[in-house]
Amino acid sequence: MLSEAERRSLEEIEQRLLADEPRLARTMNRQVRPWLFYLFLFVFGGLTVLLTMIGAFGPAFQCLLVTTTALVLRRYPIRLS
Repeated sequence: MLSEAERRSLEEIEQRLLADEPRLARTMNRQVRPWLFYLFLFVFGGLTVLLTMIGAFGPAFQCLLVTTTALVLRRYPIRLS
């Protein structure tokens, strides 16, 4: 947790960045569009079901791994710091 002084300092840095480099600040603050994530899940989830139905278990398992990894990383994002 940040102390009150650290929180104020961080807010000041964010405000300065927003004033000096607005495009960079907007880019850093941008989240991945949620509809794109749900489309990704729909496509790979659908492929998993379709491939399982036609008996292609290897590719179906790979699609299931991609779908599961996307869900896990959305819930527990990797923090590089």
